[in-house]
Amino acid sequence: MTQVADLEPAKIVLVGVSHYATSYSQSINTLCEEGFTEYSGVVIRSPDKYPEAVADYNERGIKIYNAYDEMLAAEQGNTEIVALPVGILDHAEMAIAAMEAGYDVVLEKPTAATVQDVDAIIETERRTGHFCVIGYQNQSKYTVRELKRRVCDGKLGEILDIRVAQIGSRDDAYYARNRWAGRFKIGDKYVLDGPTNNPVAHYLFNALYWASPEWGRADQPARVRGEIYKAHPIEGEDTAGLEIETEGGTRIVFLTTVAGWKGYGPVTHIYGTKGEAFWSYYSGCLFWYHNRSHEYIGDDGERPHDEVFRNAVRYLRGLDEELNCPVEMTRVQTLALNGGYESCGTIHRVPDEYITREPRGDSMFTAINGIDDVIHRCRREGKLYSDAGVPWAHPSDWFDLSGYDHFAMELS
Repeated sequence: MTQVADLEPAKIVLVGVSHYATSYSQSINTLCEEGFTEYSGVVIRSPDKYPEAVADYNERGIKIYNAYDEMLAAEQGNTEIVALPVGILDHAEMAIAAMEAGYDVVLEKPTAATVQDVDAIIETERRTGHFCVIGYQNQSKYTVRELKRRVCDGKLGEILDIRVAQIGSRDDAYYARNRWAGRFKIGDKYVLDGPTNNPVAHYLFNALYWASPEWGRADQPARVRGEIYKAHPIEGEDTAGLEIETEGGTRIVFLTTVAGWKGYGPVTHIYGTKGEAFWSYYSGCLFWYHNRSHEYIGDDGERPHDEVFRNAVRYLRGLDEELNCPVEMTRVQTLALNGGYESCGTIHRVPDEYITREPRGDSMFTAINGIDDVIHRCRREGKLYSDAGVPWAHPSDWFDLSGYDHFAMELS
């Protein structure tokens, strides 16, 4: 990426040093080298746990804060952007506090667990005049944006059907890494952690993004049918299926698990009245048009995580007219997620007879027997698990999202 000689670097504070904060640190370091940003501080709430990080930041002369509120008060008038790769349950509270204290925000996905928290962030943006950009880095990814351009240009025609599939695996150590992993709720704060609202949230959002023929917008889910399950010994979900009908008339089938055997995807198949597109995170996008032409778009090799920050700085400096992933655009993902839970009514436990649970390495592995084949078949047929006759699946009813603005579900 070419350095920008005439751009005043944006001063930035990173909150956190562990887990996904390392990805944010990598991006900020890259942008520091390019001249887009300057580190003005980092928040390390438990410095004794991270002596190497403390030593590194001290050696670089970067101010270390041990409390978020302390940093917000001390950096006013100096720092411009606060980067928040924090737990889902803290997204809304910490983003709102930063904007109210005078900062712009880069907030990790998902925007929040509930639609009312997303709405609170949007209201704070409007009230304070500060922006909150969401770390759905796919919206800064070359193949994602090029596919969106072709949707907007009408090359695929009207988007009729979108199918998303992903298969992954997680062990017990993954769920032990922090206090909110695998949780539905902690105290009075919702988490809704699971593939649909964490690692695979990107691809649910992508589907809604591509369903809209308007640049910079995602299609609004009108109603949703949700099937939500768990095989791991956790409170939250590890396997889900959503069927969504959007206001624009697109049908989306979303299938995901982290209780799988062999990794697959994420992939998305888009069916339009003038052609089809098959997108893969790792191998680009292939188009088949009904006029018998075809097209392939490969990845450009750039790290989209870095572009999230470049775009935020360019927007802050008036060089970009729009944010690639503004918070308001992401509301649809949370709306679809909340509606899926409302439709399902609970998180269904997959019976033990359909689960394999065994030690692997230093942890325990959990998978649903046959789930890989189930997801491949459901993607091909455009069905949820119960529609495909899967024996452990529970059918659900459609949930109407008209006017829906508050999630308050409790597990039964």
